[in-house]
Amino acid sequence: ALYLRARPLCAAPAPARRGCAKRTARGRRERTGCCGGTMGQSQASTEAAAAAAAASADAVVDGVRPGGHGGAVGAGGGGADDEHGGMSVRELEALAVQRGIPVPNSSSLDRRGFLVALLRAYDVGAGVASGRTPCPLSSQSGSSSEASATGGVVCSSVLAVLQKIRDAPGHMGCDIGGTLVKIVLALPPDEAASYHFPEKFGKSGRAHHDLEFEFVLADGAQFVLRFLSGSTCQMEQAVQHLNIRRRDSQRKNHSELMEAAANADSPRLGTSAPQSPRSRPAAPVEPTSPKLPTCRFTRLMSDWSDEVFSSLSRPIRRMATAGGGACKFAPLFRDALRVEMVPVKELAAVVDGMMFLAYQRRCSGSQVAEVNDGADLFTIGENGEGLPLPWPDPLFPLILVNMGSGVSILRVDSAEEGDFVRVGGTACGGGTFLGLARALTSATTFDEALELAAAGDAKHADKLVSDIYGEEGCANLGLPGTLTASNFAKLGDMAPGWSCSEKDLARSLLQMVTQQSVLLASAFARHAGCIDRVFFVGGFVDEPNWMARERIAANFRGLGGCAYFLKHSDFLGALGSLRCALKVLEDGDGQ
Repeated sequence: ALYLRARPLCAAPAPARRGCAKRTARGRRERTGCCGGTMGQSQASTEAAAAAAAASADAVVDGVRPGGHGGAVGAGGGGADDEHGGMSVRELEALAVQRGIPVPNSSSLDRRGFLVALLRAYDVGAGVASGRTPCPLSSQSGSSSEASATGGVVCSSVLAVLQKIRDAPGHMGCDIGGTLVKIVLALPPDEAASYHFPEKFGKSGRAHHDLEFEFVLADGAQFVLRFLSGSTCQMEQAVQHLNIRRRDSQRKNHSELMEAAANADSPRLGTSAPQSPRSRPAAPVEPTSPKLPTCRFTRLMSDWSDEVFSSLSRPIRRMATAGGGACKFAPLFRDALRVEMVPVKELAAVVDGMMFLAYQRRCSGSQVAEVNDGADLFTIGENGEGLPLPWPDPLFPLILVNMGSGVSILRVDSAEEGDFVRVGGTACGGGTFLGLARALTSATTFDEALELAAAGDAKHADKLVSDIYGEEGCANLGLPGTLTASNFAKLGDMAPGWSCSEKDLARSLLQMVTQQSVLLASAFARHAGCIDRVFFVGGFVDEPNWMARERIAANFRGLGGCAYFLKHSDFLGALGSLRCALKVLEDGDGQ
């Protein structure tokens, strides 16, 4: 471990060193290596330290193999295995002596493995000292304490996007849920070209270029809408990272100013002592202490991962935000980004977002859009194809089913603000699907769970009506035999020859979650007299989950109704927040 930290701080590989002289507490002089380790210590202690050094070297160097985060390993830029793998023990010993590394003599060690590990550690340290290789003992974007505080290493591309969003002109709306954060930017057309975002950033960040479209306000102002989403956890880590950088920068700047002021006030060599107040001249004296920065905002350091906000005088930007994160993350955003989150009621934001799309489509003069257009309304046909639809006329009343982590069902009675009521819902939603999928299958993400479900067959896990009554009994009852009688019921029978794969479990789980919402929504729609105007929105029925949309549409066709889907379904909360911000602007109440 000492070779990693201390030895590489010496000069680059040089001829064998004879060691440094050091006086011990006993008064005798002993030869030491450049790391400061006493070579006069006992052989057993030396061997133990050497074994620990070898283990530490292996553990650290393994984290910076060529092609990994650490880049190339070794003083010469090649991998340690390539450089030392074909050398004999004698050649390795000669190389260690050449580089000035003291090697203990012992028969109890794996001699060759120990020498390779020691030389690998030396090469890594030499690369760090020369600046060719990042230090493997620290995180990519800060200290180990910083990485611990933010929950892990923060990707620089996430920081770049986050700060670009903060500095974007125009207006924005945000929806921070328990799983995803969604942001809509309304950019002036003449500046939109300067604010393109990568299609992917970090582990979960996405720019949805296929959703972009232009719109015009009542006063003639034009904007281009850009849509971004990412993991709420990833966003939180990135903002925490910036907050830590900001605090570190403030502390550093304060210390430098205080030190400069102290140096300016202290008497210098060759100058006279300061005069007493009575003997000072009346003429004003030019101050020698440094002035505080006059700029309102200065970016420090060069790359995005280290860029911080260094001035508290930067204007605060307001951002309309829906979802639970509007309250949870408000202090963090204010401190790190100087962004004040203005809370918007979540269900109101979803309804307003839908009204925003309906208004824009009607104002554009095109009631029917192609499925690949920006603002679409469509259903799913019998063959699984998307069928574009006009907005219903009349539109109200309608049932709006918001399927996210949980499910809320709203009845919207008109386009007037707040003219809706939550009529019901269920806790069996997208969060249920992902949580049980992780418990029952090998899937760890939503996309992996959907991939398993796509290859599965629910009838291997679910008990159908035909399994209970038989085909003849179903005919007598007038019920389709394919109806689900009980979810996962076949897992309790364990009949001989029965088998159920994890793919079948995932498909059964997907159908269970979907059926709950369909049954509730159809009941409320019949009660409101709008079985032909039921809208399913939210992240659970977004583009990747085509299976859920197919089942929902098929069920409503069987009931004589129609299930509508929106291409922007996962961004209704963010669109509603944006609409709130634009309404405030139109009313002249501020920005």
